Formats: sequence, structure tokens, C-alpha cells
Amino acid sequence: MNKKTQTYNKILTSAWLLFLQQGYEQTSTREIATAANVATGTVFSHFENKVDLLKAGMQQQIDAIIHQSSLTDKQHAPRLKLRHYALPLFEFYCNNSEFSKILISDMIWQSAFFEQQMNEFKQRLFSEQPEFDDIKASVMLDCYFMTIVSGLNEQDPQPEKMLRQLTNKLSIL
Repeated sequence: MNKKTQTYNKILTSAWLLFLQQGYEQTSTREIATAANVATGTVFSHFENKVDLLKAGMQQQIDAIIHQSSLTDKQHAPRLKLRHYALPLFEFYCNNSEFSKILISDMIWQSAFFEQQMNEFKQRLFSEQPEFDDIKASVMLDCYFMTIVSGLNEQDPQPEKMLRQLTNKLSIL
């Protein structure tokens, strides 16, 4: 691993830990730089702003959850695959609702950042099918994201309730 990648990872790890300890709004980029043992300018040479740090940290966590869930994925139908992955992801979003709300609101207007991750996930849902159905995959992800939005708007977000809501939506497809 080269020095630039090591510095990137050190900054990202430090930021994520501080976000968890202090909250996103309460964490400054100066604190992140100090925790990573780099100059504040170095943080900005790797990440345009603090929200980009949060997005990269969330993306890293989501990738890890998807990988972990893939180890137990025995489903064949796309809707069942989505349910399989949805529960641990819903749990993550609910346990990190402050970050999740920022991520989702930014994602609405900055979808290019997550495009590759979403395309890979759509492919994963249809990996057991003879052919990929992009429209159906897109509609399924729309249902998934709207379930996240409505679930995170609850006073006390509940992953199991969100999963039931998603299941009901997917049964219509």
C-alpha cells in the first residue's frame, strides 16, 4: 500500500471514529487531522469537505455489511436477495441515523458518488437470474431507499418494521 493510500485510510479511520464518538456536527476537520496525525490541508487534499469524509466512511461500512451478508446469501430470487441484505443494512442505518440522514439527503443530489456501488448491488440482486433486468432492479432499489427514508423519519426507527414495509412493497412487483 502506497503512502497516499495509507494517509487516506488513516484520515478516514480517524474521521469515522470521531464521528461515532462525538457526532458528525460536533467533529471538526481540524480534530480529524489531529487524530490522523496529519495537517488539516492534508485532509482536504484527500477529501473535498467533511461530508465527503462521511460519505466515504459510510460507503466503507456499507461495503463491509454487504460483503458479510454475501457470505450467508443463499437466495435466488432478486426480491429475496434484497430482503437478505436489507435487514443488516437497515440495522446499520438505524444505529447511525444521524449519519444516514446526511448520507441519504446528499445522495439524492449527488448520486454519482454512489452510482458504482448501486450498480454492483443491482447486479448482485440478479446474479442468480438468466438475465439482468435493470428496470426491475431500479424499481426495487427505489422501494429500498424510500423505505429507508420513511423509516429514518420515525421517532424510533425500527429495522424489522422497515423490512416488513419493504417486503410489502416488493410483493407488488
